[in-house]
Amino acid sequence: MYKQTADFQFHQTIEWLERVGEGWMLYLAQTGFLFFDESSQIRWEIDWKWTPCALYVEPNARRAVAWFQEKGLYGVIDLQQGQMETHAIPQRFNGDWFSNLHYWQGDDIFLYSAESDVVALNLHDHTFRYSRYEEVPVFGNIIELAYQGTYDFERFTPETCVTLFDERTHHFLVENVKTNETWRIPYEGDRDTVILDQVGETTAITSTESFQLFHREEELFCSSVCADTQLLKVMLLDERGDRLVVLSAPPRFCHSWLQVFERQES
Repeated sequence: MYKQTADFQFHQTIEWLERVGEGWMLYLAQTGFLFFDESSQIRWEIDWKWTPCALYVEPNARRAVAWFQEKGLYGVIDLQQGQMETHAIPQRFNGDWFSNLHYWQGDDIFLYSAESDVVALNLHDHTFRYSRYEEVPVFGNIIELAYQGTYDFERFTPETCVTLFDERTHHFLVENVKTNETWRIPYEGDRDTVILDQVGETTAITSTESFQLFHREEELFCSSVCADTQLLKVMLLDERGDRLVVLSAPPRFCHSWLQVFERQES
């Protein structure tokens, strides 16, 4: 069983919710970024009224890159200090719509867009350059798997996990591109409303009405929500699934309700 350990209510919409180590960060519409540490305490806030169209968190939880395509800017967020520097996106890349596929390698972050294919942004000197799959073979494999023609692309989970959906058998197909491990998760619900999250071999599947937790193919936990509350996302804070952040939209009082749950020892 899970017990609620913290909750937060916001009158703004939470437009981004991302795991950072064993904590998390979010973006509140027209307000800015908030960072919560592993004890669910707010450690810093950044006032910023423009919503990012993409958010890339460094695996070591040191930096994040927020993409503001319509403003022609990107921001480099220092996740330890809670500060953001903004820089102009070069004109030749300003029309690119970069996907959430990305790969960090030192000070380089590799991005993918249909317009330019692979682009590398260096966060030391803030230069952009065209790249190739041969420079980052793992990222090339991620792109090829995500855009193969047999199954529907569902989600990319950093650093190297790609989830597809097999419409014929109603299974999610999960592959770790780096280790070549794969597993299949059966799903008979409404896929149009589903959001997935993954840490290692643990997967959270969230629909508007229910939540399921899996270790590889094995279901560990399942729960429905109150009829008058719309479930938006369940985010894992560890690979064991012992700590969860639940984002929902209640029928009144506020626009976004964020709850933290921890599994209790049986």
